[in-house]
Amino acid sequence: MYRKFANYIKKHEILSFIVMVYICSWAIWGILYSSCDGIISKSIYKEHIVVFVSLGSIMPSIISIVLTGCIYKKKGLKQLFIRLTKWRFNIVFYIFVLGYYPLIYYSIVLIYNTMNNGSKIRFGGTPHWILVSAIWILIFGGPLGEEIGWRGFLLPRLQGKFSPFIASLVIGIIWACWHLPLFFIVGTVQNGTSFPLFVLSTLNLTLQITWVFNRTKGSLIFPILFHTASNTAAGLIYGLVMPLSFSFVLVCITVQLIITVFIVIDMINNKLDKVVDTNKYLL
Repeated sequence: MYRKFANYIKKHEILSFIVMVYICSWAIWGILYSSCDGIISKSIYKEHIVVFVSLGSIMPSIISIVLTGCIYKKKGLKQLFIRLTKWRFNIVFYIFVLGYYPLIYYSIVLIYNTMNNGSKIRFGGTPHWILVSAIWILIFGGPLGEEIGWRGFLLPRLQGKFSPFIASLVIGIIWACWHLPLFFIVGTVQNGTSFPLFVLSTLNLTLQITWVFNRTKGSLIFPILFHTASNTAAGLIYGLVMPLSFSFVLVCITVQLIITVFIVIDMINNKLDKVVDTNKYLL
């Protein structure tokens, strides 16, 4: 039975990963939704919402580790985890992944405040508070729990079949739709926001992370840091802006997409500069 299952996984790695991530994450978030909606005990939602949201969000990384170990054993796991140790790159990459999103959002807010005669957007919190928020987001808010799966497992396999651009679009749609249950759970970041805009934003972020991943030769450190900086900056800004102006969020995404156009051009011009899955050579 186990051998048949393992053989099926080997033949359908991409599909198996996606299906298992959806089933596990949605099952966990489904329990939370049922509690929130009163179908089961509300105490789960009231007392453990953060635990259930976080537990569902780490499934991409957990499933990628389990599948890699199941198919490729210790050698495969070594190949996967070694991506978390690839940090020796030009400091420019660190400046980019940590500073890009804060700089973009800060610049747009300054322009918004200059052009808007009404309510002004003010930044709150101290550097220490922002650092604590970033660490919390890194561990519990998605980056560490997702990137080993989306970028460490799925992206190299898709890039073995498609161009980085197409692979990014596929992951972007899968990644965005994976969040869908959270839009129906009161108290989550996604609840009450526009799903179409979220999809657009996720596609944009996916293209950027793919570019970072390939430019750093498959390092997972940089996608994790980039994802963390993105979520932290978005959380600080959108939490202040969305009650004021829906159009502001649209402007933020539009500016991002304009910049991403240049990233896509670089992808197309350097289509051979991509990281593909090498685990198959271990079999």
